[in-house]
Amino acid sequence: MYFKNINATIAPASLTKLMTSLILIENYNLSDYIEISLPSDYIYEGKVAYLKSGQKMTVESLLEFILIYSANDACFAVVQLFNENTDDFLALMNKRAKQLGMNNTNFKNPDGLDQDGHYTTLSDLLILSKEVIDNYELLSIIMRKSFISNIEGEDKVYLNTNKLIERNFYGLKTGWTNEAGLTFIGLNQSNDRNILTIVNRSFVNEKKDNHFVDTQKLYSASIDTFINNVVIDNNVDIYKIRNNFETLTFKSTVSWFVFGNKLDISNITLNEFSETKFDYVVNDDLYNVRISDSVNSVKWDFNLSSFFSFFANNN
Repeated sequence: MYFKNINATIAPASLTKLMTSLILIENYNLSDYIEISLPSDYIYEGKVAYLKSGQKMTVESLLEFILIYSANDACFAVVQLFNENTDDFLALMNKRAKQLGMNNTNFKNPDGLDQDGHYTTLSDLLILSKEVIDNYELLSIIMRKSFISNIEGEDKVYLNTNKLIERNFYGLKTGWTNEAGLTFIGLNQSNDRNILTIVNRSFVNEKKDNHFVDTQKLYSASIDTFINNVVIDNNVDIYKIRNNFETLTFKSTVSWFVFGNKLDISNITLNEFSETKFDYVVNDDLYNVRISDSVNSVKWDFNLSSFFSFFANNN
């Protein structure tokens, strides 16, 4: 609904972890029990959980470290599950990206740290976000406020890096690097709406929460600007069926809505009508309504163009 520089090349930061997680869940079950293994030359860098080779956990627990705590070392543990060669796993990531239509994305690592040649676009991140949202197993993990793990010998609570989760933004992923700035993909399903926001290159302020501020601004703008516009109100005469004995009037039983910008939806016109259907155009989108089958003829007894104009001017 809103976008700016949607096709510009950007650094994805930890949003990269969404693809790493997608590869994992598409090849393993949540209940699978795995043993952690890290590359022999791995250097703990950025946000890490200090996982160690030999530790055992479920795939679900590993995904919690990746998606909730945003642990970089957990991503390299995923790599080792597939192949000791990181390049082979990156090939899987890039192949999956191309399958999804992310044609302006290239992954050079599984965790999202800044690296030459590691890039994406907001448009491609939107494609990836939709794929993740459709995966209920990943989404169920992403929406958790915290998780508990005893990998260090005693129970420890790991909090979600998403600070808006208490405000009904249930995911999808946070990130922060020098190249990406503060970045966040937000999903909010309250107010009978599913609103997805993607913020990148948000200014890194002292509290490191500016991406959340920007997300809330986008969300508020969407709620305030986009509405269900009434095209046809409830209990309005739509058409009549007439035979030799009587005339039956059919009314709308519910209000008909078109979702869109309340400031732009001013062009509602009749496109075509017949005894079987009528079409109307709202801005550039075509909608059609089918008429129930009948051996009798349908008689339009009002000016449909004026009818639609009336409702357009009263929204």
